[in-house]
Amino acid sequence: MSTEGNDLNFKTLVGVVIQAEVDEKPRHELILELGPTPAQILQSVGQNFQGLDLIIKGKTIGKMHFDHGVSKGVIERLPDILQSPKAIYQSATGPDGIVVMTFEIQRGYPLIIPIHANKRVGRDRSCNVIASMYAKEGPDPQEKWEKAGLLLWKS
Repeated sequence: MSTEGNDLNFKTLVGVVIQAEVDEKPRHELILELGPTPAQILQSVGQNFQGLDLIIKGKTIGKMHFDHGVSKGVIERLPDILQSPKAIYQSATGPDGIVVMTFEIQRGYPLIIPIHANKRVGRDRSCNVIASMYAKEGPDPQEKWEKAGLLLWKS
């Protein structure tokens, strides 16, 4: 999914987005490219994700860091985190989304990453879009989601 150059560019842009918000000049319009959607996600979810590129909006980076308390270092590792998920679940809120359960822990809770499939970005491009990343507080959701039949893949 990510090469060394892409990783460096992504990390740099994460820093730019976070610093811009600190400076009260948010860069919400930026779109950060993570590269192709990881193979594990494509193999787990089928056609909805169609092998499209995976992106995240600058506004989402700000929300993850400032609202959800996800550290800059964890956000910078997002491409690598998505390469080795703990589990992948169908979204309970709609057929065109998934939730990636990560091995990352924040304040004792697992970090999850909701992703929307095949969203229009700009005039003529469709991408898979990372909607957020946050600690799923409360009881571990994995048992509940598995009982609800939402599990698509588990490591």
